[in-house]
Amino acid sequence: MDFKNRRELVSAIMRVVVGCILIYSGFIKISEPLENFYNAILGYKIVSGDLALISAQVVPWIEVYLGVLLVFGLFNKLVSIFSILLFLGFELLLAQAMIRGLEVENCGCFGATHSNPIGVEFTLNLVWLSFLFLGYKFSYRFSLDRLIESKFSK
Repeated sequence: MDFKNRRELVSAIMRVVVGCILIYSGFIKISEPLENFYNAILGYKIVSGDLALISAQVVPWIEVYLGVLLVFGLFNKLVSIFSILLFLGFELLLAQAMIRGLEVENCGCFGATHSNPIGVEFTLNLVWLSFLFLGYKFSYRFSLDRLIESKFSK
């Protein structure tokens, strides 16, 4: 296998890894009581009340949908961009909490059952962002998009 093929395969694997992480994270939040993620959002002291509630209801589903699309490589470029924006939003939340010295007990990243310190989550998100960028750039060959395009371009 030459370098280009290995690069595309590794990039596709990275895309799938981030997709699985999003699916897992979203499902955990969906399966737990809504108050858990709602309280985690309130802990960042950025939004309150209705906006925090709407975010707690919507974000987990966005994570699941983006994750599934990433795993299959469907609408790969667009979904990668939305996923990158989602992770950049998470990074902004974590960064502002660290800068302000907030005592965030649960980052909300993986529900109430699993929480790393926000510095660890910040670093992990940088890794996931790099995976997404590589998946955006190089994983077309191993995607449902390519399969669909090859079927309809004949």
